[in-house]
Amino acid sequence: MHCIINILFSLFLVMPFNYLYSQSFTEIINRGIPGNSSGQLLERIHKDVINEQPDMVIILVGTNDLLNTQKLVSVETFKQNINLLTDSCIEHHIPVVLVSPPTVDPIYLYQRHDSVKFGISPIKKLEQGRDAMKQVCKEKNIPFVDLLSFLQYLNIPRHNSDDIIINLKNSNAVDGVHFTKKGNELLANYIYCHLLAIFDLSKIKKIVCFGDSITNGVYMEGAGTSEGDTYPAVLKRLINYPYNRE
Repeated sequence: MHCIINILFSLFLVMPFNYLYSQSFTEIINRGIPGNSSGQLLERIHKDVINEQPDMVIILVGTNDLLNTQKLVSVETFKQNINLLTDSCIEHHIPVVLVSPPTVDPIYLYQRHDSVKFGISPIKKLEQGRDAMKQVCKEKNIPFVDLLSFLQYLNIPRHNSDDIIINLKNSNAVDGVHFTKKGNELLANYIYCHLLAIFDLSKIKKIVCFGDSITNGVYMEGAGTSEGDTYPAVLKRLINYPYNRE
């Protein structure tokens, strides 16, 4: 019995280290460009996604399509673009994860954009875009990360009081759209939880994070990369160093 206990104890000590030793590194590529719409993602999907031949692509897009008055498109056009993006990935045997655009602070948004051009409230427009993405995912059996509903559940944004979306209080900036460092950590963890539930991450060697300024990590250390405080950077640490929780 003593011998068996010693063996079990030794296995307990060795298993986590063997797991880390045998686990190959997963490359995370940040392909987020500030201001991009779904149409602009279509223009560069071959260069930034298909040519990389990743094991997975995470597409987070929609804020500019739905809320940027310089690039507004109808929800129908947005849905069509999402269909084309996902079809392109499926055609090249690249698993897709779709992430809805996050919520925004309308008070700040109206300071930069003409509210009349929205037709309906920005949040309602985001919800319509989210529903369109969800429908595409259901039709094609694609994993969907409902970031919008998650943030709404957390009662975010709270004007000039939350620490997730950039505002005057947390960053001395009139923004209301982009994420703080803590916001990127929240986003990455939320996506990571979905990936863990769906994929065997030990078999995923390369992931492309494809999107706009949210993916880019604008204003963050490491913006445009998978280093620093961007969500792709946090996701890389979560996948490659699961035992290292800061």
